[in-house]
Amino acid sequence: SDDDAVAALVTQVKAEQGRLDAVICSAFTTPPDLNDSSFRDDFWMQGAEMWDACHGVGLRGAYMTCCESVPLMIDTAARDKGSRPLMVIISSFGGKSYTFNVAYGVGKAGADRLASDMAIQ
Repeated sequence: SDDDAVAALVTQVKAEQGRLDAVICSAFTTPPDLNDSSFRDDFWMQGAEMWDACHGVGLRGAYMTCCESVPLMIDTAARDKGSRPLMVIISSFGGKSYTFNVAYGVGKAGADRLASDMAIQ
């Protein structure tokens, strides 16, 4: 969830390796009250705290990691014609069917859509 740290890591990989062949986005922050029944409360009772927990690290973090990583991956593929860099976004069944709460499901559906739409570009 630290954009500067992600950018620094990609810069370090470029300096040390000169290429980037794979990125796996699987980070997720534990939402508040995970072990409490309020984790499954109605969305209007959970508010912004649950929304931010489910989208900040997982969805936004994946998006920003891809934004920072893809230019180096494109360079890698251009330099090594046999290379096909791989971007993986870890999601959940929760993106397809109601699981836990609204914020969680929307975050996972967003991750699915992020992967799908990025594949087109």
